[in-house]
Amino acid sequence: MTSPSHTKAKTRVTLAGAAINLVLSVLKIIAGVAMASPALVADGFHSLGDMASDIMVLWALRHSARAPDADHPYGHGRFETLATLALAAVLALTGAAVIWDAAGRLSGAAQVAPGAVALLVVGLSIVVKEALYHYTLRVGRATGSALLEANAWHHRTDALSSVVALVGIGAAQFGLGWGDPLAAIIIALMLLHAGWGFGKTAAAELVDTQAPDDLRHALERKLTATPGVEGLRDLRMRRHGAQTLADVSVMVDPQISVTEGHRIAEVARSRALDDIDALSDLVIHVEPAGHFEGFGAEAAPLRAEVEGMIMTLAQAHPMVMALDTLRLGYFDDGLHVELLAQLRPEADPRQTEAHLAETLTHALPEVAVLRLHRVSSGLRD
Repeated sequence: MTSPSHTKAKTRVTLAGAAINLVLSVLKIIAGVAMASPALVADGFHSLGDMASDIMVLWALRHSARAPDADHPYGHGRFETLATLALAAVLALTGAAVIWDAAGRLSGAAQVAPGAVALLVVGLSIVVKEALYHYTLRVGRATGSALLEANAWHHRTDALSSVVALVGIGAAQFGLGWGDPLAAIIIALMLLHAGWGFGKTAAAELVDTQAPDDLRHALERKLTATPGVEGLRDLRMRRHGAQTLADVSVMVDPQISVTEGHRIAEVARSRALDDIDALSDLVIHVEPAGHFEGFGAEAAPLRAEVEGMIMTLAQAHPMVMALDTLRLGYFDDGLHVELLAQLRPEADPRQTEAHLAETLTHALPEVAVLRLHRVSSGLRD
């Protein structure tokens, strides 16, 4: 889940952008109408579109910051991804519209010379929007938000759009009407490139594309450095908004207990989450080293299928008074059976073990190893 400080920073920069875009759009439209400057009016509506995108970003940030719930157990980070994809589409459509308009003006549309005040308004817009671009981009990178980075570029498109208006107004005053549409086409190509980049990143996230190699290698190093981890298998990482989720199988000594294997996995998980800032959640599956496939993992019978027969055969032995514990080990060569039993005082544990092993392997060919331990008053001999 996104940290509260990151959420506040992202909300603050987006609210600032919406307020600035509202003021600029009103100023440009009023000035454009008063000075008969179509370029300035169009630029004003571009700023108005930026304000609408800020509202969309605020909506996405509000939803993506919500905690996981029953319907969204992985959180709501994908709301931010969807908004990034929508914003990429807006960038691409804006670029296409600018190219269409510029092509029309290149074919002979007349230019106007509205005056120096229009140039002043456009110049102010360039300075303000470029500052807003850098502010938003800095927050986006600090919080790992692709959505804010895309919105920063949207702010820059407004600054570039104002540059187009500035060039157009200035060119019209000097009789160079082709300067405005030519600059517009160059900027439109930049918009299409930015839209493609952000759209590609968002689409890759939506289809659970693997995380970058450097992040995966960092997690591999951290997990394998944990004492008790003998290897990794099936490491998968994916982006979820500004978060990164991962799941992996860790290999441990097959002879240790389940509780020890679980403890090793919890240490590995805790260290990875503490040391890798981009990682927000990690699911670890514990597997025995060298035995993650084959007979022991895929074909060996479960306890419920063999326990009754093993217990019956063992208790039927004349030297066995009572069974205390039955442990099963699942290995590629077969089942490893460990019995803790109370034996008669005159029993020879080695001979009893050998006889039981012969009896069990005859009745259950899946049994490869039998170990018998005498217990007395809860203690193993």
